[in-house]
Amino acid sequence: MMRAGGAKIKRRFSGAGRMGYHGGMRRTVVMLLVLFSAACPLRAAPMEVLSSGVFHVGHAPEDAAHARIALEVLERAAAELAGRLPTGPEPIRVLLPPTAAEFQRHAARFQPGQVTGLAKPSEGFIAVKLPTIRGGGGDNFAGTLRHELVHVLLERNVNTAYLPNWLNEGLAMMLAREYQMATPITIAQMFLEGRIIPYRNLDWAFMNPGEEQEFSDAYAQALSMTRYLHRRLGEEGFWQLVLAMREMSFSEALRRHAGMSVSDLWDGYHRSLWYIALVGTLASGSFFTPAAFLVIIAWMRKRKRDRATLDQWAVEEAASRRRGPDPVVSWEEVLDDETVYLPGIDDEDDEY
Repeated sequence: MMRAGGAKIKRRFSGAGRMGYHGGMRRTVVMLLVLFSAACPLRAAPMEVLSSGVFHVGHAPEDAAHARIALEVLERAAAELAGRLPTGPEPIRVLLPPTAAEFQRHAARFQPGQVTGLAKPSEGFIAVKLPTIRGGGGDNFAGTLRHELVHVLLERNVNTAYLPNWLNEGLAMMLAREYQMATPITIAQMFLEGRIIPYRNLDWAFMNPGEEQEFSDAYAQALSMTRYLHRRLGEEGFWQLVLAMREMSFSEALRRHAGMSVSDLWDGYHRSLWYIALVGTLASGSFFTPAAFLVIIAWMRKRKRDRATLDQWAVEEAASRRRGPDPVVSWEEVLDDETVYLPGIDDEDDEY
């Protein structure tokens, strides 16, 4: 039964489409039945829908406990993100396919086992693998739910045509707290092995899931770049940038709210990789490997070169202050000075 204040409703659907729920919500229930039946046409066993507010979680009867956990995670995440990314009134359908084969039907463009969740943001649809059919012990079921929810919320709160793929994925991972995707060790290894993806190719890497290594690297790099941008702009500045993409492109929003170009962002991030590589190398326990020595030597040389440049600038500035302002030279003095080369005038006397 439906409780006041948007409490949870549980409905059972038979394979023939009969419902164990009756009341004023019949039309909504029938619509959900059709939608979830279309999502799992291969399944003959009954499906149930657990609903609360805008969320409707479709699941097999034996997965009711996981459906309750999913709904709690989604409601908690929506409440946390409501200040920046409200859900709006439109429903969000979440499917928990009971088998890996049924999940793969929705993830057909990916290799089996490559992803544990997916979203169709414009349709308000999410499909997530249950812990029971995941590899690695079914870890981070909650993180996957949060991740896919963020994709739907971004679709509803910004113009995703303006949002780069890397930032879309980076936001989803950051807000899902999937920090293990881009540890300093991971980024350090990518940097040392020359696997950092050039900015111009980064968005494309998410659309080419057949290249497993590059696909994984793209996610790690997206999170790393998103966190770099967040640290550089701060919480408020970062969200001003993101939400500005309701009306303007990423490059315009970046210039207006961060005072930099996309090239500036990439150059700054790429420079920061030296420090990340150093930290990652030390954290990995591989301090005495050849790669570690190369990173440390390169970093020390770069630091020494930068310090020498700054010192030279300081010397030149001090000398300039002691010398005073440069004398002003008149145009007549320039013309009378035989050592001065005047383009266009002295060229007339040249013989070829």
